[in-house]
This record gives sequence, C-alpha cells and structure tokens, in this order.
Amino acid sequence: MPDFDVRPLRIYDVAAAQAAAYNALRDAGKNYGWEMPELDDESRQRGQRRISHALTHDPEGSFVADRDGEIVGVALATRRGPLWFLSLLAVSTSVQSQGIGRRLLDASMRTLDGMGALCASSDPKALRRYRRAGFDLIPAYQATGTIDRSVIPIADGVRPGSYDDDRDFVEDIALFQRGAPHGPDLEYFQTLGNTLFVADTSAGRGYVVCVPHGVAVLGATSPEVAARLMWTAIAEATKPLELMWISHDQQWAVDVALDARLSLRLGGSRCVRSHPGMGPMSPYLPSGVWG
Repeated sequence: MPDFDVRPLRIYDVAAAQAAAYNALRDAGKNYGWEMPELDDESRQRGQRRISHALTHDPEGSFVADRDGEIVGVALATRRGPLWFLSLLAVSTSVQSQGIGRRLLDASMRTLDGMGALCASSDPKALRRYRRAGFDLIPAYQATGTIDRSVIPIADGVRPGSYDDDRDFVEDIALFQRGAPHGPDLEYFQTLGNTLFVADTSAGRGYVVCVPHGVAVLGATSPEVAARLMWTAIAEATKPLELMWISHDQQWAVDVALDARLSLRLGGSRCVRSHPGMGPMSPYLPSGVWG
C-alpha cells in the first residue's frame, strides 16, 4: 500500500489540491444530497484562488496529503485574531477511511488556540470527526429558490459600501459578532467582485457581502437590520438563491426566507468550539469559506 505523507501545502500544489478537493466534494455530494456546479475555467480559477489565499495568509494551517507525489487530500485552516476557522477539509474518495482526514484535521488544528469554528456538510464521517475533535454540532438550514421580486421590500437605511472607506465599520461589527476581524478575507471578497452593503441606523448597524446566489457573509447588531441586509442581498442576486448556515439562533433569517417564498431544508451544520472571547454570532450568517 502506498505511503501517505501529510505535509505543508506548497504553491506548486495549488492546482492539484483544487482538483482533489473538487472531486472529493462532488463525490460526497452525490451520496449526501448536494450538487457541485460544473467545473469550468472560472470555477477552477476561483477554487485555486481560494487555496492560494489561505496559503498566502495562513501557511501554518495549510496541508495536503501526498501519496507518492499525488495530492489526495487538503486541509485549510485560518486564524483571524483569536478565531480559528477550518476553510476546507477534503479527501479523495478512493483513499477515504484510512485515517487521512483525521491526520489532516489534526495538522490544521495545530494553530487552534481557544475558539474555533467551521461549516460542515452533511457527510456523517466528517460530522463524527468534528465532534470527536471537540466541536459542538449546530444543525443549520439552507433556503433555496428563484427570486420573486414582487415581495422584496425597500431596505431602508442600507447603502452601497466601500471596502476601503467602510473597513473599520465592518471590522467593528465583526469583532462584536465573531470576536475576531475578517482581516485579509475582505480583500478576497473584493477581488472576486462581491459587492458590500452597509447599514447604520437607529435600529442598529450591519454589513453584508453579496454573491450572485445571495449572501457571502452578513453581520449586524440587531435582527431588524440583519433582515434588511438579507433582503438587500436577495434583491442583488442574479442567480437562483442559496442562503446557507441559518442556525436555530437566526430566526430573523428564517422569517426573511419564508417571506421571500423560499424553500427551507436542513443543510449541514455549524460547528463551534466555544471560548469566552467568542462573540454571540447572532445575528450573523457566516461565510462557509472564511467563517
């Protein structure tokens, strides 16, 4: 049997790591109820940019599993202030159940010191692994459907934001909600062309980063403002909506999804290792990629 080497990710691994992760997630989706988009040049480049971003800013949390020169697994973990976040953990289908996922997770957790989080799929093997690693499993919903623009209300107090001019504003709210800033991940969203909206009203403050299918990340100081920002993301969407990581403490998001005539179903879990420094994380919709 070939030997597996769990080692630090290097820049020359990025393309192979992206391919291995995509194939593993595609295969898992067929078994556990989600569908990966077709891998075209744009999505391939986006996946490689994600891995490169983690490698650039968190090389100490980026690992691959190497089998005689073939990349068969990848783990990416970030640290933003005190918050550790597992951005990606994937193992090729052909070599699963051989302890590679556990070894990758153990390696990436070397940078965990206190509070940690991740957004997990419904893969039962992964959920078992995360719970055994000390994470609380918090079931989450996803809301999907086409946009019915006739039901979209006017989001009073929400305006287009600037990644440069509103950075301190966004980070103040992130520190309150997460206990940690977004840091370089804001530049990642900006580079992808994801639009930023902010709200600063008597009802509270907040921000949302929008993607074509809805929300990349959203944080606010009140459910009312969070709902306005979620409606803004819905109005900005150009693809069928897929709003993720709506956990039990985000009932404001459930209400918006229902008012928008979207379908709700269970969709993975938020996983958390609590710590006194962690913020309330509500109202907050995390990025599945960067927390």
